[in-house]
Amino acid sequence: MSESILKIKLIDNNRIFMWLIVTIIGFTILYLLRPILDDQQFMWISIPTYAILPAVLTFLAVFLAIKLHKQKHPNAKAFAFFALGSAFWFIAEQLWQLYDHVWQGDPFPSEADIFYIAAYPCRIVFLIIYLKPVLKSINRNVWFFAIALSFSFLIPSFVAAYDDMQGEDAFATSIALAYPVLASMQLVPAIVGVMYLVKKSSNLSWMLILIGFIIYNIADTYFLFAELDGTYYDGHPVDLIFVYAFLVLIFSFYHYSKLFSLPNYKEELFSEKIQFDTITKFGIPLTVAIVCIVILISLINSTFHTVEQDISHNLFFGVVAIFGVVAVIVFAINKNLSRLVKMRTVELTEQRDNLENLVEEKTQQVLKSERLSAIGELSGRLAHDLRNPLSVMKMSVDLIKHSSKDTTISDPNITKRIDLIEKSIDRISHQVDDVLGYVRLSPLKIQHVSLFHSIQNSLKKINIPDDIKVTLPENDLRIDCDIIKLDAVFINLLVNSIQELHEGGEIEIQISEQDNAAIIKFIDSGKGIPDADLSKVFEPLFTTKQKGTGLGLASCKNIVEQHQGEISVTNNPTTFTIILPKSL
Repeated sequence: MSESILKIKLIDNNRIFMWLIVTIIGFTILYLLRPILDDQQFMWISIPTYAILPAVLTFLAVFLAIKLHKQKHPNAKAFAFFALGSAFWFIAEQLWQLYDHVWQGDPFPSEADIFYIAAYPCRIVFLIIYLKPVLKSINRNVWFFAIALSFSFLIPSFVAAYDDMQGEDAFATSIALAYPVLASMQLVPAIVGVMYLVKKSSNLSWMLILIGFIIYNIADTYFLFAELDGTYYDGHPVDLIFVYAFLVLIFSFYHYSKLFSLPNYKEELFSEKIQFDTITKFGIPLTVAIVCIVILISLINSTFHTVEQDISHNLFFGVVAIFGVVAVIVFAINKNLSRLVKMRTVELTEQRDNLENLVEEKTQQVLKSERLSAIGELSGRLAHDLRNPLSVMKMSVDLIKHSSKDTTISDPNITKRIDLIEKSIDRISHQVDDVLGYVRLSPLKIQHVSLFHSIQNSLKKINIPDDIKVTLPENDLRIDCDIIKLDAVFINLLVNSIQELHEGGEIEIQISEQDNAAIIKFIDSGKGIPDADLSKVFEPLFTTKQKGTGLGLASCKNIVEQHQGEISVTNNPTTFTIILPKSL
């Protein structure tokens, strides 16, 4: 099944993105209550938030690691590292909450700091493994740019942490300095991924993962300065930035799990096509929304929450550095987008002009050759296939004409001859319909219909032998379709199944749904299609039967694709699967 159908019809990116925005707004409203709540009251918001969100993220990471490992997917190791880092993250958050709200102490370094530090290498390894397929194609300038940006985070935070730890023991100092160093190391592959995302299109989940890491790094640096200057308090705006990072990563993993629940989905981290749909449609609006919300929260908190200690120069320069980095990233993305669009527009225009004439010329030659070949093969096949029923009809008519004058139409011999003529006419009609169904591509006449009743009506038009049992679906779905054309598809698949069951058997029809798609399956107990022929069954003029035009399944494929759907076949047992959008 093609990735485009599955993505468009079975995964609703817009809905997932909108739920992310709604969730972000919901947590923002909760944190807006901070100025009117005291510490004891607000802990009923902060403690569950920092317990539930890391737990959900850890669960999703473990779930994906196990699922990908079972599928022997190369990214299983990456998610295993993230799951381990996320578990460290969760433990650290709970220890922090215990020290802050239960044990009423704030030692440094504490057990929480050990787990926080241990989480960084796991997340760095996750990013490196995930970026491995595209590392060779990343320009040096991108690496230099990412390292320079990470240093803009590292230098002020490292200096501030070092100054604050003057006179402390070596272990405590090394823990304090490990935070900015590891955070900057984590930021490098995240920025590289974002810069590569600007040049190549990507799926929504990977874009959210990268944005989530950058949001976390910004929050990490902001928190460090607030903590060093004594301006941090429970419910500080930086806490909300951490929440945003959790939410973005949770929704990215949820989207990733949805993609891998699709049948035959093949992951494509970055596409070779130059497109900007993902970053422009989702990335930029999300970034702008989060920046605006954080600024709003900061203004509200600065108005209602006064801090006894003045903000020092370190905090001031740290905040300036954070917003400077965000501005540089946005500027670089915008500049790259504009430059790449212009470059690719010029290149594609030239390529289009050069290729159009060549493609048109070659296409006409190929079409002419294929048309002549197809007409010759089809004519020969029709001449052979129509000769037999015409011979039966001629012989039957001759016998009827030579019957005695007193013979009535109810005579058994006459009835038998008429039945033979009728069957021969049906056979000729079926072959002509195959040809016309393949050649004609008339517009769809959309109706909102019941699939169950449509299948029932198709069965009434078919002569089903007594030794064949047909099992109808127990459920029903209503979809938008051209019922006449879809009826032709159902009849064709049913007739094919009946023809394969020479000694009787069973035909089972199933109806199911997945998100915005209806799935119809025709399953028969026949011997199956030879594996070598599976990929050819929908090709025009291909047939394994002694009789037939080879256009029946090709016509079915045309009709299903005209409905923006897909049709496929598998063996053991023989199953024809149709995927159709429920609404057109």
